[in-house]
Amino acid sequence: MKRLALTCIIFCFGLVFTTNGSAQNIQDTLQLKEVVIFGKSPIYNINPIILKSEIELSPVRDIGDYLRSIPNVSGLRKGGTGIDPVVRGFRFSQVNVILDGGIKIEGGCPSRMDPVTSHIEPEEIERIEIFKGPFNLRYGPALGGTINLITTKPKPYSKFELHASALYGFESNWNGQREHLTLFGGNKSIYFNLSGGFKNYGSYSDGNDLKVKSSFSKYNYSGNIGFAINKNQSLMLSVIESHGRDVSYPTLPMDELSDDTRILSANYKAINISEKITSLTVSAYRSQVKHIMDNSQRPNYATMQALSAVDAVNFGGSSEMVFRLNPTALLNVGADYENITKDGTKTMTMIMTMGGVKSTSTKRSNLWLDSKIENVGFFAELKKSFNLFQLTASLRGDYNQATSGDTLQIVKYNTDYFTNKRTQYLNLSGSLGLNASITKKLSVNLSFGRAVRSPNMLERYIKFLVVGYDNYDYLGNPSLKPEKNLQTDLTFTYEEKQFGKVYLNGFYSFVNDYISGLRVPTAVAKPSTSGALGVKQFSNIDLAVFRGIELGYSNMLFDKLLTSVTASYTDAYFPYTTKYLITNGQVVDEAELKNDPLPEIPPFESTLSLAYRMFHDKLIPKMSLRVVASQHNTSDAYYEPSTPGFSVLNFSLNYKPVRYVNFAAGVNNLFNKAYYEHLNRKIVGSTLNLFEPGRSFFFNLIVTI
Repeated sequence: MKRLALTCIIFCFGLVFTTNGSAQNIQDTLQLKEVVIFGKSPIYNINPIILKSEIELSPVRDIGDYLRSIPNVSGLRKGGTGIDPVVRGFRFSQVNVILDGGIKIEGGCPSRMDPVTSHIEPEEIERIEIFKGPFNLRYGPALGGTINLITTKPKPYSKFELHASALYGFESNWNGQREHLTLFGGNKSIYFNLSGGFKNYGSYSDGNDLKVKSSFSKYNYSGNIGFAINKNQSLMLSVIESHGRDVSYPTLPMDELSDDTRILSANYKAINISEKITSLTVSAYRSQVKHIMDNSQRPNYATMQALSAVDAVNFGGSSEMVFRLNPTALLNVGADYENITKDGTKTMTMIMTMGGVKSTSTKRSNLWLDSKIENVGFFAELKKSFNLFQLTASLRGDYNQATSGDTLQIVKYNTDYFTNKRTQYLNLSGSLGLNASITKKLSVNLSFGRAVRSPNMLERYIKFLVVGYDNYDYLGNPSLKPEKNLQTDLTFTYEEKQFGKVYLNGFYSFVNDYISGLRVPTAVAKPSTSGALGVKQFSNIDLAVFRGIELGYSNMLFDKLLTSVTASYTDAYFPYTTKYLITNGQVVDEAELKNDPLPEIPPFESTLSLAYRMFHDKLIPKMSLRVVASQHNTSDAYYEPSTPGFSVLNFSLNYKPVRYVNFAAGVNNLFNKAYYEHLNRKIVGSTLNLFEPGRSFFFNLIVTI
């Protein structure tokens, strides 16, 4: 009863907050088979790991949507899919989203209708690793965090075997369904898997029974083949293709006509090379995204036709060697390379009728022209145990250079606002973490990190598009300086068999040279988008501050009932920023603000989850109650409105009658609540909010033989 009382106390604390509105030992891991952890789900750790078994039983259409269930991980919704992850208020390139430990994908849309997570289907995922903060530097520059999407890979068998797995899912509100089929097998020398799937979803209804235009179709397929060269060496070759068609984005001026993604990769691994060298991994990849957008489904298409096409290619690779210095120390040393090239054009056709005579005029402009970014990185990570202490130290260096074939030149008042000059940066990042086991039950972790991120392709080279939160045309800035995040995390963890597990984390972050938008005079540049208030150029802000808290508790009552509660809150602000005063749609003056909140920072939220094991775990009913506070801590400089709080109740039932069959059914938003997230964008051309789906029944069926 004490454990149940603690769960209620923590959740009630979250409800009160909402009402107010505001170590382990080092060891080698060669290969793990899938395990389902029920009693101590890693989702409630500060750096969670999400398993395939959790994903496939959920009504998940999009990885970004599923990630919003993780404490202090949110998402920017612009339509029915392609939700862009936000970790502790950090977004876009501030979060390093990678595939299989190193594969990078460059999206095509300037407004990020296709973030990295949209190019990989959830059915292809084996697990997702989330690292919050600038502490994990092995996978690249990680200013605010890293999301590592690990796809399902085949494994060897002692003799030839062939298996199959099929998934079917349906959601009532969307009138949507998904199918996915996987064939896998092989022997001890050659092993493989082949998979493919299809999704077709309509427009959903919100809690007010109003239709939200959010339909989309996707199909994908992938193949992996592994070769066991000998008992210590292996080679894996992989191909992944994902194709989107007719994807609606009601908050953006255009929809996705098509998106075609192809990812090729090769991975070589050797283990037990010598007494000191534990493993060597060498990998290479190439990803390409061909993205086409238009406004053919919009009311203004009869008089103004817009089409944008972007071709983005990212290729590179990495090499890592692991040394066992002694029984209690491991050293990872490696290097990686990334090369991004991007071209994009926008075609605008105006159709006019005068005196019964129809005429057209066409204008073409470059979004990007032969734009290129290269990054060469070197890293080292040391993990060492000292009795009751575990030390983790990382160091990383990046050489980043960028060029563009743009012919645009904006030079005013002896200032180069936009030129195609080459930029070069040498960035140094590092982190230090110490975990102390105070007792067998209580541990404390203190981490310090400094990470540096060079500007991305959008921030450097985009030209006159509304790509931000506010209604301004944005102009890239080839002279941008890298962002630098200095952060500390403090985490307390207490775990006892009868009591359960509880953690409390607090973090504080100073981001120097934060990249945001500053308005340029009309004499320098005028907007090209109709209705835009002016032109903002990506610029460095001296300082942005992030701080927050995360709390989690889970236990097993009566060896049957799993209860868990999480709560999280992030606050972020600019010590000094500029507000542009607007009258009758025109900027008339400006004012300096102090301690103004950053825009699009999620509010406090708390989730209570219950699951009960029945009939030897064959039947498991689950319930979750998510309570989100109103957000009044909004940006005055960006004219950001407040948003109301809400609560949503979900229920599901998992049933596994036999070993080969798994079934899940349930209902999300049980009481058909009409609500929207603070990070949901507005419907384009209006002040209307993009509401979340109303009540939706679902079922998933997974069969494996």
